[in-house]
Order: sequence, then C-alpha cells, then structure tokens
Amino acid sequence: MAFPYPLPYPERGLTPATLKRPSFSVVGKQIYMRDGLIGFFRGLGPTFLRTFPVNASALFVYEETMRILGAEKVFHRMLFMCMSRRLTALKDAQLN
Repeated sequence: MAFPYPLPYPERGLTPATLKRPSFSVVGKQIYMRDGLIGFFRGLGPTFLRTFPVNASALFVYEETMRILGAEKVFHRMLFMCMSRRLTALKDAQLN
C-alpha cells in the first residue's frame, strides 16, 4: 500500500508546504471503504508475473558469473582440503 501522490498542479494559493498527506491509517481506511479487503491486494497478480522473469534472470546471471570466475572449483577445493585435514587429524588422534 502506498500513499497517494499529491496533485502535480494543485489549486491556486496552495504551496507544497500547505499540502498535507494523509496518514497511513487514513489511507488504509479509505481503501477498505472503497474496495473492501480485496483493495489491499490489487496489483498483486501483475507484480508476481513481473517478479518471476526478473528473479530468474538475476539468478542466471549470478550462476554464470560464478561459473566464469570458477568459484565452484575454488569452493570444492577448499571443502576437500578441510575434509582431508579433518580426516587426517582424526586418524592421527586414533593412532595416539
């Protein structure tokens, strides 16, 4: 829910300092009185339709960047090194 934007060309004699924006609760009451509960969800469908391609493309770019930089290989090498050190330490502890 957003505040209504003030008129770009207000009546004569009104300046931006004299224009008052309604409070959050007043806007909520107006929406509920005009459209009911469904008024709070207006525009949700188009937002979901827009969200999927944007997030999918962002994930694709991230994954391709990581692939180009070879970040997966670095992580796997670090993981392998940590695990081999841990196993070596456990083996040494069992022998002592």
